[in-house]
Amino acid sequence: MSVRNHLALAALIVLAPLGGAQAQEADESRPVGELSLSDDTLQFRYIDSGNVIDAGRGSRVSAALFLSEARDIVLSGDVLFPAQLGYDRLQILFGPRFYAALLEDENTDVMAASLGAEVRFEIDRSSGLAISGQAYYSPDILTFGSANNLTDLSARAEIRLQPRLTVFVGMRWFEFELTENDEERTLQEELFAGAGWRF
Repeated sequence: MSVRNHLALAALIVLAPLGGAQAQEADESRPVGELSLSDDTLQFRYIDSGNVIDAGRGSRVSAALFLSEARDIVLSGDVLFPAQLGYDRLQILFGPRFYAALLEDENTDVMAASLGAEVRFEIDRSSGLAISGQAYYSPDILTFGSANNLTDLSARAEIRLQPRLTVFVGMRWFEFELTENDEERTLQEELFAGAGWRF
């Protein structure tokens, strides 16, 4: 683990009690912009309510731009629908996510339509302390171009520092299996830290 990732984790632990003391809840209807950083990657993500495309109550849409130090560029977007659990602290969303990737090597473009889910458990509502995870997989039949399949897994812990600002740390495993020699192309397999701003 790098020094930067150690510092990000330490900051989250130190700031957790401060966030809990504020007891301020965010307006969940507002869109969110997120920036995630690791040693070798960065990602910009925009998240909004599914109402913008009439996807139904509780649904969500997002779009992301992922960049790696190796000059990999990935655009992604998803539409997720809620599972009705009747339990406010636990939220499960599922649905498709689409990827378009321009990888470092020449002529290794990939398009993929994955299916997956995101799970979020709210530990303390007043501080926004929560843990969440996501899992997306695109099989061969839904992956086009220079890859056979795609796997995108991540988990993170987050806390709200003020009504509009949330910070988080986590781990992501993001890779393609390329068609040439069934070689695995790992875009990210490391800790990340970031922040989200609710507009």
